[in-house]
Amino acid sequence: MTKKLTVCFAVIILVSPLFASLCFSQVDPEKALIGRWDGLAQASPPHQSSESTLVITSIKATGSGEWVGSGQFGTTGQDGSDTEINISSKNNEIYLEWVGAQGKAPVRVKVVGDNKLEGTIEAFDRGRVVPRGITFEKVKAGDVK
Repeated sequence: MTKKLTVCFAVIILVSPLFASLCFSQVDPEKALIGRWDGLAQASPPHQSSESTLVITSIKATGSGEWVGSGQFGTTGQDGSDTEINISSKNNEIYLEWVGAQGKAPVRVKVVGDNKLEGTIEAFDRGRVVPRGITFEKVKAGDVK
């Protein structure tokens, strides 16, 4: 009987930190994402890289681990277009997807750390679609309406 209790306590001791880390590692997308994000899409040659701005003004839950965000996306220094952002959580990572540039140029990024988004944007180059790296940094948190 004492051997069974020892094994049971050992299992509880080993599993408890894992369970706690799963519970406390959940990120609140609303707190993490609402704000202004300045980005840079990589190009070749590098001097043709373009600056973009993503402003996320609201986020609403649509299901378990899924949200939809509203905001604007466009070239930095110009008015952005209204944008709907699909947000999902997979394996404790948050992913965002939206379409920029007149309904073209899909953007897919994931949250990296507290204030960074990294991913790709599909750009047009010589008549074909080419994925380019894009990185955003949060420059203003909270209400940006």
